[in-house]
Amino acid sequence: MVKDIKIMFVTDLHGSERTYRKALNASKLYGVDYLIIGGDITAKKFLFVERENGKYLLDGKETKLEEVSEEASIIGAYMVTGDRNELEVFKSEEAFQKIYREKVETQLTKWINLMDEKLKDSKIRVFWSIGNDDPQFVDEILKSKGIETEGILEMDGTSNSLYLLSYGYVNPTPFNSYREVPDSDIYIKGRDMLSQVDPSRVILNFHAPPYGTKLDLAIIDGERRHVGSKSVYDLEDRFSPLLGLHGHIHESPATDKVGKTIVVNPGSQAYEGILRFGLIVISREIKGIVMKYKVKASTILTG
Repeated sequence: MVKDIKIMFVTDLHGSERTYRKALNASKLYGVDYLIIGGDITAKKFLFVERENGKYLLDGKETKLEEVSEEASIIGAYMVTGDRNELEVFKSEEAFQKIYREKVETQLTKWINLMDEKLKDSKIRVFWSIGNDDPQFVDEILKSKGIETEGILEMDGTSNSLYLLSYGYVNPTPFNSYREVPDSDIYIKGRDMLSQVDPSRVILNFHAPPYGTKLDLAIIDGERRHVGSKSVYDLEDRFSPLLGLHGHIHESPATDKVGKTIVVNPGSQAYEGILRFGLIVISREIKGIVMKYKVKASTILTG
């Protein structure tokens, strides 16, 4: 009997080290074969701590550096410390972008080292992804560390391998984030990738969730509204990939189906240091010389 494949999917960590550490621990606890880290891995927030007469101030209130550091690791934020003149420098866009890149590179280097340390005695393979809130230089940083985040990735290198198709751009939002394109561009990108492989062996890891499903319900002005990608929906409906893994809409954790394809958005509470993740079991059956895959179970868990 061929062993089932177990996948853990976590997304929208937004720099929360506490949540990331929980994800690494959970991947070992649940004995998964693959840990897929969805897009939006970097933080969006800064905590500027002013040093004045031996004291530290955050938003004008005295604080302790250890407490600010702990808060930053939970909510996902980059801490910068200096006197008033040193912090004043970061009002310059050039200076801010420089420290931003430095902080992101430090975060990603630390996270990769943590992954190597915590998973060194396991056979878990980790795939990293990017999202609309990850600046473009993240690709360069990860690539320099041997990590590919976009395109067609073979998951085990065999002739019957599953393929992970990853794309971090989303349809336009009101927030003018780093990676937004017209929805039609997402369809063209996905169609071109799906046309190169057998869709029945594809995990479609597109950050944008499919429109009109349980996965894309954002809260806008107190109401639930569908804000996902119609192109992602059309891709899954037309090509019927084995599985769709999505993120982007934190408040819409759900599993659903688009045509024959099971789709998952675990949502995110990373800002609170809470881990949400999808756990998916895929069965394998040899028919002749071909391996057939089927999603056996999928659920969303919190920890």
